Amino acid sequence: MLYAHDSRVVSPVLIAIRALEFTIPTHYRPWDNVTRRLDRQTSQRGSVSWATRRDALYWAGRSGLSVEDHVTLDELLLHGAFEREGKLHIWVFVPKDNPETTDFYASCETLAREVITLQPGQSEPSSSYGHSITSVIVPPEHRRKGYAERFMSLLHSALVPHRYPDPLNTPVTFKQPSTVSVLYSVVGNYYARCVPAARESGWTIQKSFVTTWPLSNVHISQTTSSPVESLSDTEIISALDLDDSNIPGDMLKMQKQDPEKTYFAFVPTAPLNDYSVVISKLVMKSRGVAALSWGVKIREQTTSWLGSTPDLFPTLLAAAVRTAKDTGCESIEIWNVPEDLKMIARKTGGETTERTDDLAAFKWYGQNSDPKIDNKDVIWAVEER
Repeated sequence: MLYAHDSRVVSPVLIAIRALEFTIPTHYRPWDNVTRRLDRQTSQRGSVSWATRRDALYWAGRSGLSVEDHVTLDELLLHGAFEREGKLHIWVFVPKDNPETTDFYASCETLAREVITLQPGQSEPSSSYGHSITSVIVPPEHRRKGYAERFMSLLHSALVPHRYPDPLNTPVTFKQPSTVSVLYSVVGNYYARCVPAARESGWTIQKSFVTTWPLSNVHISQTTSSPVESLSDTEIISALDLDDSNIPGDMLKMQKQDPEKTYFAFVPTAPLNDYSVVISKLVMKSRGVAALSWGVKIREQTTSWLGSTPDLFPTLLAAAVRTAKDTGCESIEIWNVPEDLKMIARKTGGETTERTDDLAAFKWYGQNSDPKIDNKDVIWAVEER
């Protein structure tokens, strides 16, 4: 994924209106007076609106957006395909004696998505469901009390009742249990301690890399560039949608390199592709940039968004440099440069380092009939998507 980078754009914020309640037993101290609740009824829309705005107040600064623009993004998902299919949920930790309060101890959002998995011995991926977790927040006044760790640990049993039966009889939130859950951590390896059961792991960080080009250090020969045409927003989304068909093949290539691992990837990405375009436009609008294309195609070429070759890469990078300069960015980033592009990335001035923020982490659950597999035997394929 290619980014014109100034301030880090964080993972999308996901909002839904759903409800779930249960009481934490008194022996779970200091949570003995706490209930976890998920808003569902329309009468509770006020709580959801409050959670949305509080999330926006926290995350807007990281993404370079205004609070109102961040709320606009929330609304895009709130009324989108995922909400209509009942796949978006807000989870909150609240006092048992005041379950309707907006003074949450902790909150997060989950999005159920189709996931494809490729296990040892399989010749093609199989389909199931997984969950993306985002916008985990503990207000400053409630931190250092253990709420976040307990809250996230309990989330496993709600997502995966077939693996972790819940003694509190939590209602199932989605008709298909989760095969895997993922998040992007801004607090390092913290979520590894949020375990579903004794002697198990929480969310394990997967090593990921970023290649950065400072605009002052991009080396592109004029003779290597080809003419390009800007893409409209609709064309960009279509290119992203088409790339979904490449992911199973990418997983099979990975399997050939290490056939003993289990691989998974989220597909399709289509329902989120328009979201990516909107957030890019809102970030630039906040800088006073209006008409701007976030994609190009090389004339007389059929290269897809993630299908560049070493010969064509300098042309795409040159287009990204022009856009970055026009928008006042200082550098360009690509997450997880493909193996066949690493050499040309170095030649054009890119420096590759391990990511230190927005760290990809996952917890593998498996499907109903699967034996338990440790996270270390699983790879999140194309996690930059």
